[in-house]
Amino acid sequence: MKPKEKILESSYTLFREKGYQATGISEILEKAGAYKKTLYDHFESKDHIGFEYLDHLSIQQSSVMLKMLDKAKGVDDFIEKWVSFVLRNQRHSARKDCPIALFSGEVSHLPQFERHTSKAVQHVLDTIESCIQKFRSDVKSETLRSLSTELYILYLGGLRLYSLTKDRKVIERMKEQMKIIVLRKK
Repeated sequence: MKPKEKILESSYTLFREKGYQATGISEILEKAGAYKKTLYDHFESKDHIGFEYLDHLSIQQSSVMLKMLDKAKGVDDFIEKWVSFVLRNQRHSARKDCPIALFSGEVSHLPQFERHTSKAVQHVLDTIESCIQKFRSDVKSETLRSLSTELYILYLGGLRLYSLTKDRKVIERMKEQMKIIVLRKK
């Protein structure tokens, strides 16, 4: 693995486990087995690693949704597969929530992240739109945008509530509501 990739991989792991604010450059370097000079050869600052992390998270989330979409037999199956995949991947993480929401919440007070956070969220919303469109080719683009936003809000809220309560019923209710939103006539 190249030094830049080691630094990114180490950063991503630490950001996910500990959070952005709690992760220091020295920890990243130690975990990556890299030197400070190597880090600064590839990144201007820790913030620039954070920008790449947001891009990585949005691409990863979109990729997962599109894979689930390809395997899905219908909207119910798509939502089941998507949510199950997310929950399986969170099993071994201490920070159970949407990774984009966790990270964005941590850096929301830092103006340099605003554009990157918006871009990451927009990328996910665009992917949700294309997923809904597979099941709802009858809806207009403004309705499609509204449905994708509602679905993402429900997803984020459901994961947050589940992370707080550990109540599996929250996830079941979230999935049912997601199906209703996608199939609702507008």
